[in-house]
Amino acid sequence: MSEANVLDSEDARRARDYFRQALTRWDTTARQGMPQIAQGIAVYTWRGPGEDFPRLYRESASTLGAACAPGRSPTPPDPGTALPSPAGRVVRGFALDHTGRRVAALLGTPDSELAKVWILASDTEPVRLDVPPVWHARPVWIDAGPHHEAALWILTGKPPVHEVWRVAGSSEDARPVGLPAELAHTPEGLRLRLEGDSGGVRLIARHPGTAPTTWIFRDHGWVPEPGSAAAPVPVPVPVPAAGRVALATSLGEVTAREVEDAVVLSLGGTPVHALSAAERLLALSVSEDRTGVSLWVHSASPERPSGVVCVDLTRASASASASAAGRDAEHNTHLHLTILARDGTPVPLVVSSRREFLEGGHSRAPRPLLLSVYGGFGVHHRTEAEPTVAAWLEAGGVFVAAQVRGGGELGPEWHEAGRGARKIRAVHDLIDVAHALVAGGWTRTEDLTALGASHGGFVVTAAALIDPSAFGRVIAVAPVLDTVDLRRHGLGTQWLHEFGVDGETTAAQRAEYSPLHLAIARERAENVPPILCCILGRDERVDNTAAPRFAAELNSRGGRVALLTEAGDGHAQRAAGTLLDFSATLLGFAAGTTPWMGVS
Repeated sequence: MSEANVLDSEDARRARDYFRQALTRWDTTARQGMPQIAQGIAVYTWRGPGEDFPRLYRESASTLGAACAPGRSPTPPDPGTALPSPAGRVVRGFALDHTGRRVAALLGTPDSELAKVWILASDTEPVRLDVPPVWHARPVWIDAGPHHEAALWILTGKPPVHEVWRVAGSSEDARPVGLPAELAHTPEGLRLRLEGDSGGVRLIARHPGTAPTTWIFRDHGWVPEPGSAAAPVPVPVPVPAAGRVALATSLGEVTAREVEDAVVLSLGGTPVHALSAAERLLALSVSEDRTGVSLWVHSASPERPSGVVCVDLTRASASASASAAGRDAEHNTHLHLTILARDGTPVPLVVSSRREFLEGGHSRAPRPLLLSVYGGFGVHHRTEAEPTVAAWLEAGGVFVAAQVRGGGELGPEWHEAGRGARKIRAVHDLIDVAHALVAGGWTRTEDLTALGASHGGFVVTAAALIDPSAFGRVIAVAPVLDTVDLRRHGLGTQWLHEFGVDGETTAAQRAEYSPLHLAIARERAENVPPILCCILGRDERVDNTAAPRFAAELNSRGGRVALLTEAGDGHAQRAAGTLLDFSATLLGFAAGTTPWMGVS
């Protein structure tokens, strides 16, 4: 099947044009990032409508907190003052120093995830530090005392090759400090990070499946140490799964707990804020000063792709109400359901739909359905917090996030149940979910499109080849198609434990679910559903050279695989305008030829 047949037919063009307009309407809300706060100053990212990438802004913490108070409009407030930054750069991370005056920003080009380190301040020109590039590793400021400037510590390089650099005093005094001797010969897949507090800088090393090892830098060298403490500058704590995070404050402990239809944040056991069912809790942070204690909550949902709420814990109500989900949210509902996998294990789902199409928690009639999955690395997979979902729901479709084994939705045991020698369970769970959705009247097989990116792309393509009867279409974005030779991928050495390559599985075992090897082994492919395989030309994580062979192998056997190449895009953050065009193409493919609301 050629690209022209799949992507350039009259039906596909009509659907693509419709969704491009819908996506544009849903992308008019500004995107606000989580602030870092020091000395009453907040620094955060912000992307306004029509901008391709977010920039860094500065505002007083009290002003920003008042504008982000619960109950205000879900639309983010007006941004503060933009920090002077070099043009054409993408923010990959940043760290605010203890004075609130300087920001160490990781600024890269749109076509690479590696970034240079710049020092930004509101009253000076940007200064680029003479250190090697950095891969998404947030720099760490260490306060050197009242008579000295803070030192900046940076973890440079791309996994698995790293260095630690120290910038002391002036930006010209930058030098490598080396790694602990114990890391001279480390196993593949080791993950490093820097943390800092008033006691100094810490280097934390963790190999998947083992406890972390920590060193603190003392007397010009690394000294083993068993623990670490909180940073004096409030740094957002990423939330891998709601209900598994706690923050200490002077008023008590803040915890997050996921219930059936919301995520509830509590102070000392008393609810102070809640998120809606499909709202994803991204990060938490606490700031304290003489005026009180504030809880900063970074969340995202299909109706509000990225926003921040500031809860005044000193005056917090004893009862929490769900935050406003966003524009037109009252037209959508997000349900938590479960289906039984083939071995009797309940698999959670988040089902999103227009309210008018439901009755008693069930669909009134089968509708076109997007089935999204990730299923690996302990990642908590939720409804995508992007205009893609809002536009699909607006058109009358159903969106389902399948929380299959291998993810982290139900804790470490859920991840282990789909990792290593048990990786095939993620694939089987997705197949079982698809059949259950059809049997439950949510959709018809021909109107069900499985959607997965990166590891999720592996899951959906493997599932389509193992059980073609489960899906009407498949969309795989930057998929991991070869799970036998992981070292061919840019970050493949970091995935060995996930797929059991570090001694748990054999190449033959992984070939049983490797999409590329399944395609090569298949004699005929006429019954395989149409597959749209999307290649990101600047992908630094996944080897995309497997995709053309994957398509050729299936198409030579009667398959219907189309390749969509985004030559200038990479695996991480992408320009907003390009992403909208890309998303419209994907939704148009998923809509197919079905005459349904808005598209026909």
